[in-house]
Amino acid sequence: MVMPFRRKTVPKTARNGPAEVDFDALWDLAYRPALERLGYLPVRADSEAGSVIIKDMLERLAFADLVLADMTIPNGNVYYEVGIRHVARQTNCVLISASWSEQLFDVDQMRSLRFPLHEASVTAATAAPIQQVLIDGLDRLKDEKTPYHALVSDVRDSAVFRQQLQTISDFQARLQAVRITDDPEGRCEKVRALIQLPAASLGIREIAFELLVLVRDNLGWDDTLAFIAQLPPALQEDAFSREQALLAESKRGEHELAIAGLKQLIELQGETPERLGLIGGRYKKLWRERRERRLGQGRSNADLREMGYLSEAIGFYRRGAELDLNAYYCLCNLPGLLRNRSSGSDLEEADFFDRLTLLVCELHLQRGQDDGWTRATLLGAAFRLGDVARVQALSLEVAREGPAAWQLESTLADAADAVAAVADAAIREQLAVCLEQLSDLLTAE
Repeated sequence: MVMPFRRKTVPKTARNGPAEVDFDALWDLAYRPALERLGYLPVRADSEAGSVIIKDMLERLAFADLVLADMTIPNGNVYYEVGIRHVARQTNCVLISASWSEQLFDVDQMRSLRFPLHEASVTAATAAPIQQVLIDGLDRLKDEKTPYHALVSDVRDSAVFRQQLQTISDFQARLQAVRITDDPEGRCEKVRALIQLPAASLGIREIAFELLVLVRDNLGWDDTLAFIAQLPPALQEDAFSREQALLAESKRGEHELAIAGLKQLIELQGETPERLGLIGGRYKKLWRERRERRLGQGRSNADLREMGYLSEAIGFYRRGAELDLNAYYCLCNLPGLLRNRSSGSDLEEADFFDRLTLLVCELHLQRGQDDGWTRATLLGAAFRLGDVARVQALSLEVAREGPAAWQLESTLADAADAVAAVADAAIREQLAVCLEQLSDLLTAE
């Protein structure tokens, strides 16, 4: 039995799951009794530090008649040991998990046994249906070949593998040429040439999604949708493609359609910071559009719908930030919205989230982890905090590295809102000068 030990916290992404699971009780009351009833000698693979040498662990995984793996939470030891067993033996490796569990990577696509578990504590009563799931379902799955032996057992596949690697390597060389092109028009031209790859190349996941990001960031939203439409059906249905398609629809004005699609995607595949942030962004667009119409009509007070859009945007961005503070996409959008709402502790929270955004972005840059938006996010947070010295220093970096590296066109709209919201007239004036200088840089390019 491959599984976690003791009580473990359940990730917040799990819907309808308890806050934690008592895995020791799960073993004692459910797994072990069920395996004994099925005629096995059950042994729990103790992977804790110092408890078993690596040779013993590998032998147990390789020679056991059955390996049953609990995948309820993303435990590193469990995933590693399942991988060892998948290669070591063709069959008799069965995955099991709570019904609400969401596995990482491609493990989610593998057949598994699911059992009900709605409370942290496992009792004799809650263990009974779990035992029954094992007793009823184990024979159905244990003779299925593991993915490795089902898909990679033919030595003739090695030639296809080498050819695919060569294709990916050639593509990555051309991709590098695109990334180092400073001229926007030249970069767009190279992207258009790159997406004319043979259809077989677009069937390779790494190539297809790298190209999708390039098209999204350089060619526009109509081109993004057209590119997704030419991908193989399996890649069109991939969560990443669906997210980008819904984002493109929203950018073309279909905000409600995008929100509905993203909520459906969450229902099917769970919450991620990216998905929650995308929904937050669509509500932010709806709020901004309604606010601009109101201001254009000379009305000073927001109506309930405008306030509702703002609150929805804050709520989804907050949920995304809570899943992973390092995924700063959600984190950095909260401060401006909170300042606009200015209710209760909103202003204090806005300052806190901005300072946290600065810290996270600086750490990402120090570690060489810029995803293309880290610099822009850093600059936006500095504007919102009214940190004149930091904005001036970062503006010099923009001039040195070029507006493209700082996604300046996207950043300036939020920066203008931030400057207008600064209460101190002297600070507002200094920030306005920086904003004008950055706008001049963008125009000059």
